[in-house]
Order: sequence, then structure tokens, then C-alpha cells
Amino acid sequence: MPGPVALSLRALGAAGERWLAELPGLLAGLEADWSITVGAGLDGGSASYVAEAVTHDGTPVVVKVSLPPGMAEFAPFERQLAALRLAGGDPYVALLRHDEPRRAVLLERLGRPMASLGWPAARQLDALARTAARGWRRVPDDGRFTGWVEAARWHAGFAPSAWEELSRPCPEAVIDLAVRCAAAREAAFDPGRAVLVHADVHNLNALRAPGTGFRLVDPEGHVSEPAHDLGVIQARGVQGWIDELATRDPRHVRELVARSCRRAGRLTGADPEAVWQWAFVEMVSTGLFLLRLRRHTEARTLLAVAGKLAGAQVVRRG
Repeated sequence: MPGPVALSLRALGAAGERWLAELPGLLAGLEADWSITVGAGLDGGSASYVAEAVTHDGTPVVVKVSLPPGMAEFAPFERQLAALRLAGGDPYVALLRHDEPRRAVLLERLGRPMASLGWPAARQLDALARTAARGWRRVPDDGRFTGWVEAARWHAGFAPSAWEELSRPCPEAVIDLAVRCAAAREAAFDPGRAVLVHADVHNLNALRAPGTGFRLVDPEGHVSEPAHDLGVIQARGVQGWIDELATRDPRHVRELVARSCRRAGRLTGADPEAVWQWAFVEMVSTGLFLLRLRRHTEARTLLAVAGKLAGAQVVRRG
């Protein structure tokens, strides 16, 4: 079991232990029902078990089984499934089969993740932004997805509560700014600009597709502004970018992030200030969430960068 998944199972307690014990039987049932042979496990984030598989005719595919409910920070399986079904493929991974009661999906097999290609951080950030933008589309407001306002309010509530729960692991100014940024994005709500966004675009979720492009796996299924996706990319899209920022002085960090947000805006037409605000919110919430999972190195790097960004930042609402 990959390390991040094992940490999530530990956090789920008895429910995680039960799920792990039942996983072999669940996979055997999927093999019989879907006429597949399941192979080796793959690295697939922290919210699901992912494995290679082949169909009865030898077509390579991927089977993914989501962890049981119990962690509010993970997107519900039903919402992820709805996003994949609505997208219908490019730029998302193609959905071949699904089983809601067993929280399982069968997906097309894609190529290597962007993270493995050795590209400079700036090139990865650009490619992630362009890939995410291909998926932005209007969707019916039928309650299947987390909304723009709901997402902003969730972050505004999660950051201070998790900060207290985790014994205040970063300066209070960081939390205050995250709450103000979330409030600014809520105040800017415009239903005319709300689209389906992936909400977890990073270089391990972007896999090579036939041709020269990428497809995205593991959508969280939000209906928000395009700047939300771009903010996620700035916050956690490329770990090497965050690691680099952590080594710089605060003034340089603020300059680099502002410049990167402006470039994302030029590539996609999004408001750079909105990108910055979502980036900061996502950086803080992700850092606190990773601390909960005891992924201390990644968490403290994110919170350190957020601390450098928090200096002398003015937030404009609307």
C-alpha cells in the first residue's frame, strides 16, 4: 500500500482497517464482474487504491477504489464520478466502467505523469494551466458539485479550526490572510463565470495522453471560477516550485508568485489577483491538512512559503 494511502487509512481508524481487510475480496469481485485481471498497485494519491489491470482482450486499463468516507478533506467519490461522467474524456481521463456501491471505477491507461518528465517548474505550471483550461465548461446547477461560495466558506472555516487543533503550527497572520482571501473570493461570486473546475490539478495528476498533451485524473468536482483551478496549480501543482520558493527570501517569494499568477492570467484570461487569493487559501489549507496526515515535511514547506507571502499583503474584495 503506497505510503500516503497508508497514512490516510491510519487516520480513518477502524473504518480504514476494515476497508483494507476487505480490499482483496473487493478486487476479486471487480475482476469477475468487469472481466479484468488486476495487477500491481500504482502510486495514486492518498484517497484511493489504484492498480494496473488488463481487460479480457488485453487492453491495459486502471482500476481505482476510493477509500471509505470519513475524511471531509477528501472529495466524495460520488462527486468525482459525476465530474468524470460529465467531462466525457479530454482533458479528463476516460471513464470506462463504474460501480458506486463499491466506490470503484475502471479508467483508460495513460502515460507517465508530468512530474516524471524533468521539465522546469515554469513549463509545468504553464502546461497544467493550459490543460485545466480545456476542461472549463458550464454545468447545470443541480447540487452535484461543490459550489464556488461553498468552497470559499469551507476554507474560511477549515483554516482557523485546523490551526487551533494542530497547536497553531504557523503565525496567526497566515490564518488571518487565508480567511480574508477566502472571504474575498466568496464576495466575488458571479454565477455567469462559474464553470466545472478540477480543483486538484498537479503534476502527478496530469498524465501523458496520446499525442503531445495531458489528461487529468482524480477531479474533485467543483463549480467555481477558473482562477480557482489556477490557484491550486500555483499552490501545489509542482512540488519543485514550492521547494524553490521555500529557499528564497520573502520579498523574492512575493515577486515570483505574483509574476507566476500574472502569467497564468495571461494564458487563460483569468484575474491574476483572484489566482493569487485562491493560491494562498489552498496553500494554507493543504499545509494544515497534510499536517493532520503527519506528512510533516510537505506541510511545513507549504506553511513556510505561506508565511513569506503573508507579509504586507493587501486583500481587495470583489
